[in-house]
Amino acid sequence: MEILSETEKNIKKTNLSTQPEKCSFSGATADFYVGLSGTANSDGAVRSDLVETAINKLLGQGSDGIKWPVVLDMKKKILFHSHEAYQSGTSAILGWQDYFSKLS
Repeated sequence: MEILSETEKNIKKTNLSTQPEKCSFSGATADFYVGLSGTANSDGAVRSDLVETAINKLLGQGSDGIKWPVVLDMKKKILFHSHEAYQSGTSAILGWQDYFSKLS
């Protein structure tokens, strides 16, 4: 018999899917999420060769002030922020290509 503390009893458990996330463009297994900064959710899961397509799709779609495309890992941790690329004088796509080349 397992004895749980009151804290453990009150923790809501999250069911994580065992199925891999599917790319919103191709239906293949996704590698990243792409979304807009400052929003609570990502726009979609994408495989690595379609991240640039997703960034292009999001450019100019910010509302209520400027929002920048971001690339997140599958745990939704921000990996790349296009505003940082912009500040360094690089386009969102060139900034992503530079970032992605350093991952390899």
